[in-house]
Amino acid sequence: MPREKKDAKNFACKFDREIFEKLEEYCQLSGQSKTAVVERAVQKYLKKNLEKMREFTKQL
Repeated sequence: MPREKKDAKNFACKFDREIFEKLEEYCQLSGQSKTAVVERAVQKYLKKNLEKMREFTKQL
């Protein structure tokens, strides 16, 4: 049975070669896709920083 498609948007970006190679190594070792790893990393970053940024921009 095929997986249910998630509501998604394509996003392309360029990574520094060293960062990309580390990402590839991590994905190979963990068995996770680059998409899954990057999505989780961005989610974690936004959870930590988005509210701070909202508060900062209100003060401007």
